[in-house]
Amino acid sequence: TYTVPYGIELGDLTPKEKSLELRKKLGLPENSHVAVTINDMTDVNEILPMLQAFEKVAIKKPNSYLIIVGNGPKFKDVEFQVLNLALGNRVIMTGAVPSSEIEDYIVLGDVFVNMGSRSTGFEPSTLEAMAQKKVVLGSEVSPIANIIEDGRDGFLLRPADVDSMSNLLVEIFSGTMPADEIGERARQRVVDLFDTPKMVQTVLDAYRKILLNTGLYKKH
Repeated sequence: TYTVPYGIELGDLTPKEKSLELRKKLGLPENSHVAVTINDMTDVNEILPMLQAFEKVAIKKPNSYLIIVGNGPKFKDVEFQVLNLALGNRVIMTGAVPSSEIEDYIVLGDVFVNMGSRSTGFEPSTLEAMAQKKVVLGSEVSPIANIIEDGRDGFLLRPADVDSMSNLLVEIFSGTMPADEIGERARQRVVDLFDTPKMVQTVLDAYRKILLNTGLYKKH
């Protein structure tokens, strides 16, 4: 068996500057700490642990904010949970955002959180966040667990582990973690695995090995 990740166009994923205009539009204070997540709003229970974790973060780090990008049938239910946890002025729910603008929201964050476990493939937004040198918190039961080396180029958690999630966010926002180094390694991981030319070469190498093993191809 040979695993070959699909390629993504890294030419468009060079590190970008944070948009001051977007920060102003969202009402983010200049020195605030920001976590970003993307959610399709189809399952309240999927995002609830993150909100509960951020409730703890908001108490310890008053200048922290959570941006939730996305829309869906449970938008109002998620909004209710935000208000129920008294996070109304600390959680920004953007609603639907054009795909061409999602990267701008990712860039605003210090951390990108993807605790979803329903995906059957690598989430492009998570790879974009890694390419943008963000610290990524991912689910240990999602495909991203095959990409992130826990503690080195990101972190893997159980989706319902509220305490670990909140502790990591506080540590990152407090500056006690080498976030820049982790972000650099995250970007390099994406470059090494998903750069299109490298992916093509990996495919060719895999086919060559298969043909060699079946005797249909001989080395010259």
